[in-house]
Amino acid sequence: MTAPAPLELLTEAVGLVSTSIDAASSADSTSRTPCTDWDLATLVRHVADSAATVRQIIEGSPPGLPPPAGCAAAQRELRRLLRTIQEAPRDSPVVDLVALTGAYEFSVHACDVDQATGSVVGIPAHLVAPLLSCAPLVLDHIERSGLFGRAIPASETCTDTGRLLALFGRRLSSDSPSSKGSV
Repeated sequence: MTAPAPLELLTEAVGLVSTSIDAASSADSTSRTPCTDWDLATLVRHVADSAATVRQIIEGSPPGLPPPAGCAAAQRELRRLLRTIQEAPRDSPVVDLVALTGAYEFSVHACDVDQATGSVVGIPAHLVAPLLSCAPLVLDHIERSGLFGRAIPASETCTDTGRLLALFGRRLSSDSPSSKGSV
């Protein structure tokens, strides 16, 4: 079986985070998230800004103004990104790298939003597997500070989702045999 193309992974991840943001629209915007020092409102705004940035890079357009706050604004940016993905070149290494990086960003943040809203956390296996296998392509060759959290050790008993989240400094409590929530 061949791995999905980066733009396919990005499309899947955008759908995942969009579903999570739907749940966030009725949640307390001050809820804590796994993102250090961020509440749910800050995380949702970050997702909107990330969607706008990924879209602009794929389009080759200059940076625009940051999107406004709120779940509705984040959903608008995610829809705009999906339209850009449909029209994006399929043979560009730059687009592929940006798409792959965006797939990580939106998949991990979908779990962050889910944890903040008390929703079931999960990344579909058909998305987790290629993201785990491609992780060295993205994570081994970038400066992580400011982009992704430092990786943490994953326990031998955690799920593939737990292993993926551990690469980004996240812990998934359901993967832990203890009540401390370690991966």
